[in-house]
Amino acid sequence: METLIRWLGQLATHPELRELYYRDVHDFDTLEGADLVGFGVLMNQLFHIFNEMYDQRLEGHLNPRVWRKVEGPLRDIIAYPGVQAWWRTRSHRFNKEFVMFVDQLQQTAKPSRTFGELMKDE
Repeated sequence: METLIRWLGQLATHPELRELYYRDVHDFDTLEGADLVGFGVLMNQLFHIFNEMYDQRLEGHLNPRVWRKVEGPLRDIIAYPGVQAWWRTRSHRFNKEFVMFVDQLQQTAKPSRTFGELMKDE
C-alpha cells in the first residue's frame, strides 16, 4: 500500500504529471511523443503496483481490508477509456491471472466518476 501512496504522491506534487494523467485517462489514442511515453510510464508503474498487490492477496499476504482499498480505485481507473485503450496494448506485460482479473473488472466497469465527471444523461 505504501508504494501506491507514493505513486499518488507523485501526482499530488507534480502538476505536469497530474495534467498528463487527467487528460490521458480520457483519451489515449491521440497521444504522441513524450506524452505517450509519460502516460505509459505512469500506467505501467500503477498497474505493476496493482499486480503486485493482487499477487500478495492471492498468496494470503495482504489483509482483505487493504485489498478492498485497492480494488475500488483499480475498478475506477480501468473504467476510463484512455486506461482501457492503454491496457489493451500493454496487458501482455502482466501475469495471466492479473490480466484476467482486470479484464473482468473492465467488462463490468461503469463510467468512472473519480473526478466528478457527469454521466451523459445528467
